[in-house]
Amino acid sequence: MIGFPLPYPDELIYSTIARYGIHSGLTSPKELLQEVFGKNTIVATSDLHGHLEQVAELYPGELNVQPESLLYKHTLFPLYALFIGEPRRTELKKQLLADKVHSAHVMSGFAASRITQPYYLRYCPKCIEQQWNQFGECFWRRDWQIAGMDYCPLHGELKETAVRRTSYKRHVYTAASQDLCSHKPQSKTNRQSDVLNSSIASILNLPEQPVPTIIQWGLFYKALACDFGFNRGCNIEHEEVARRVTNYWSESWLKSVGLKLIDSDTCWLRSLFRKHRKSFSYLEHLVVLHALLGDTIALNDVIKDVKSYEPGKSVTHSLMLQADKLTILKRRRVWLKAIKNKGTKRARFEGAGDVYAWLYRHDRAWLLSLNAKLMCKRSVLPTRVNWSSFDRGLLKTLISIRDGFEIKLESPRRSRNWYFNQLDHKSKVEKNLDKLPLCELFLNRYSETISDYQIRRITCVAVERYKQSEPLKRWDVLRSAGLSEERLTEEAREFLYEVLEL
Repeated sequence: MIGFPLPYPDELIYSTIARYGIHSGLTSPKELLQEVFGKNTIVATSDLHGHLEQVAELYPGELNVQPESLLYKHTLFPLYALFIGEPRRTELKKQLLADKVHSAHVMSGFAASRITQPYYLRYCPKCIEQQWNQFGECFWRRDWQIAGMDYCPLHGELKETAVRRTSYKRHVYTAASQDLCSHKPQSKTNRQSDVLNSSIASILNLPEQPVPTIIQWGLFYKALACDFGFNRGCNIEHEEVARRVTNYWSESWLKSVGLKLIDSDTCWLRSLFRKHRKSFSYLEHLVVLHALLGDTIALNDVIKDVKSYEPGKSVTHSLMLQADKLTILKRRRVWLKAIKNKGTKRARFEGAGDVYAWLYRHDRAWLLSLNAKLMCKRSVLPTRVNWSSFDRGLLKTLISIRDGFEIKLESPRRSRNWYFNQLDHKSKVEKNLDKLPLCELFLNRYSETISDYQIRRITCVAVERYKQSEPLKRWDVLRSAGLSEERLTEEAREFLYEVLEL
């Protein structure tokens, strides 16, 4: 096609097509679609535009415009491709290049993402002014439309237009203009956007390459938590990770982008450090990486590290990576300066954690040797425990716990583990139970079985109905007790039949 414009650096394909409509004087959206794509059913998509092979064919062969180049340099595809695994990346790429209806927003995870997306197209007033002075026209930059990036790195706060990103006019391409993007005063950038800016720019400018699998990302995060001591054996201490993330980003900012941390097993942060059964968004990854590794991330090193993990193998620390001697010496000096002022533990948790993690991956022998020399040695006097006396005292404590909960029918199941959790020295008792015969006898006798617990729950409901003078019905008792016919044990079934006559 003669006259179809080349995209400017970091310009969205959506914007390029909209500019062509202005250049050609096409006022009808359907006419623009017919001229560019040969049909008028194409949906104007700002972030993950498809039909890129058709767009690439609009340029003369001498320009050698490749559809893959348009995909990686003029859409937000790189933000999603890095974290969705190689099979989905390949399929998503194929869909966006081909001339067919695609499900890119579902496959990329955009549709199900918890991240708060911008509702309108955004712009930087000063950048718009510079574009007009340099090119004589304006265009939509892709980094303006990224969730979590609310500020232009050069000028300040991004402003919203009246153009919806997902418009009810699905076939309209709206070009940027000085009238639409009016000049408004901008507030200065915030720390969070400053931190994210370089990482997001690195992701957007990554060359096309095979990406790590979802399983490899899961192994990487488990190893990263172990590097920082946020683990107890193979178990991750999720509360410590959450505290680190919250202290770094702030609760208000995490809530504003849709990544509020909740005290639940379903929290996205906990899921990120478990075995990955689904992909996570770029913002979730960057939030954790920056919180643990600091303001500056060597993204290529991170990707190389993630790819080095082999699925199926147990991970308690990250694998060793190669680095040049000059870089290693620089990092050594930074770490020596940090531990000189703060000591090894404080240095890790107060600003030099990224240096520690880098050295752990690239120069582990030197790091561990140095830290061992500087470790404070505490003199521990050997102590002998009078287990017989401890056993008798502990038995009295267990009896008082049993008596205190005896009339509380609504309390949780009083299993052996429940009794352990009521004690101040749970692990000491668990590990030495063979030396505590009285306590073991008590636990064997008074620990509640599943049948005992079900009977107590049924009794609790029956007492409540008796107090309210309501008749007992089998289905009502089971439902109120949180039981069902399938889960009911034989002892509980006999109790219902013989005692309550239900």
